[in-house]
Amino acid sequence: MFDKFLKFFIDNSRMNYVLFVLIFAIGIWSYTKTPKEIFPSFELDMISVKGSYTGASVDILDKMAVTEIEDNLKNLDSVDTMTTVISPGRFSIVLELKKGFDRYREADKIKDIITLTKSNLPSDMDEPSVKALDRTRTLVDIAITSDKLKIDELKPLADNFKSELLNISGINEINVFGDSDKYFEVLLDDQKIEALGLNKSQVFDTISSLSYIFPVGKIEDPKKHYYISTYNGAKNAKDFGNTLVRIGSTNVYIKDIATISKKYEDTSTLYSLNGKNSISLRVVQANTADAIKIVEEIKKVLPKLIKAYPQVNIEISDDNSERIVDRLNIVTSNILFGIIMITLIVALLINGRMSFIIAIGIPTSFVIAAVYIYLSGYTINMITLVGVLIAIGIVVDDAIVVSENIQQHIEEGYAPKEAALMGAKEMVEPVTIASITTLFSFLPILMISGTMGQVMQLIPIALSALVVASLIESFIFLPIHAAHTLKSGSKVTSWEKANKVYNKTIHFFMHYRKTFILIFIVLVPFLTFKFISESRFQMFPKFDSTNVKITLKANENTTLEQAFEIVTAIEADMLNKKDEFFIRNINSVAGYRQDVGNNTENFPYAMYMTVELMKNKPSNFVDKYITPNLSFYYDETDRYTSQ
Repeated sequence: MFDKFLKFFIDNSRMNYVLFVLIFAIGIWSYTKTPKEIFPSFELDMISVKGSYTGASVDILDKMAVTEIEDNLKNLDSVDTMTTVISPGRFSIVLELKKGFDRYREADKIKDIITLTKSNLPSDMDEPSVKALDRTRTLVDIAITSDKLKIDELKPLADNFKSELLNISGINEINVFGDSDKYFEVLLDDQKIEALGLNKSQVFDTISSLSYIFPVGKIEDPKKHYYISTYNGAKNAKDFGNTLVRIGSTNVYIKDIATISKKYEDTSTLYSLNGKNSISLRVVQANTADAIKIVEEIKKVLPKLIKAYPQVNIEISDDNSERIVDRLNIVTSNILFGIIMITLIVALLINGRMSFIIAIGIPTSFVIAAVYIYLSGYTINMITLVGVLIAIGIVVDDAIVVSENIQQHIEEGYAPKEAALMGAKEMVEPVTIASITTLFSFLPILMISGTMGQVMQLIPIALSALVVASLIESFIFLPIHAAHTLKSGSKVTSWEKANKVYNKTIHFFMHYRKTFILIFIVLVPFLTFKFISESRFQMFPKFDSTNVKITLKANENTTLEQAFEIVTAIEADMLNKKDEFFIRNINSVAGYRQDVGNNTENFPYAMYMTVELMKNKPSNFVDKYITPNLSFYYDETDRYTSQ
């Protein structure tokens, strides 16, 4: 049966080559479409319950709401651990599920529990929200600055930029730092109110009825300021002033008794980039999106925005796609360098024609595996590429064994196509069995549970894809390539001297076989135990970091403006030593902080800084010549010479 299969693809050479080119093209297309990242994304088996109650202290909120919710959630069999964080006016409960439970189904159950619990919560408290947690990844910071416009004038532009950027596929959300909500400032004229014979209390009540959003605002009697939300009313100061209202028995336009101006509330966060007050658009990518392509699309959109608003400067900082590119460049350049070295070694040790066949076979296996990775929804990352590195040797072995056996039959005088059929047929069983045993040796990795298991399982998946792809290449495409490339009498490197040395070594050990076996049985286990006991385990190797995160928290009585002064003072000190520390950018946020566990806080006294360093310049042979020349995305900019 398999003889007919091999013979079909060897006899129909044109169809074989067309299929080869088609698969190669699809594989390259699949690679370009597959998302790239440093580490694989995985789902979190966690659900969050968040709620707020304005004005409530931590103790009051705990007694009136949190304890009640926690008691009802404890009855769920799916909950493994429950973590609660309570801050003044709000709370967050994170539920970690046991293995095997669907987080979306459990989230629906929790929503039902919260709805039933609502009757026992304060009547003026909003119903807590329930959400299945996803891993969010900040991709890039886009800072908007201007030498001509004030921050308040930049805020509407930031909203426009945000709307434009959200049209880019793959962007999950955009968080704005330095922005604030709009409001109308209404300055009442006491003399006009008295002249019209209006009652001040009725004036206040009438104006407040223009919007039903809670809270309506506040009245500052000494300054006669009145702030309200107009989300459901007029959208500009002129329309608001032209609103006709009835106060008592009198109809009057608001502009006749007050001066109206549209302003911004005090911002909840303040942002600075390299010493300049700015507004930041922090782009968060979707879980399955390609970071590299998103940043490319952003860089295409930004020039259009700059052209439309020439008085505005836009700067990109903390670009995570650059770090992804650098890591992938290292691994891919090593893979390509390994392929080149293997091809050269085969040419030297066997012959040039066979090395040519192997040089075609290795990338063919890769593109076939790329199709599988794309269709299966996986990403190209450091872990999948490690699996590729491990599988290179297997791919090369398959190609060498099959092509070398075909060469032997050609040397025996068989016609090339007949030799290709005989050589491939003889190698089907041993090569397939060897591949299957290799796959089974990596299967236990798939049984690792938890987050580590979700990460490590990509190694056997990538390796399996390449091994299967290698079998397809070795028995469908390689035979026809060998039939058209290999020839009788091709120069083959002599192994006579090497065989003599090998024979002497084997005969020596066979002569002292008892001693050798005894040493082997005793020495190997001892050395294995010694080296393992003295070795240090590390899940992943350390990488040179290109940024430093600094999180700060001041006294609780510190205002937002004071916190901003603190971070900008630190920022200024660092910028004075920018060249000494090889600093590329510094961005600072007051009113926000994020810890190493990605937990965030929004308080006036919280501060967060990101110091972005320049990339290391090549310092050795591999970095200077291999990585730049064998990488797909290498970028020379913003690199310094290491000291």
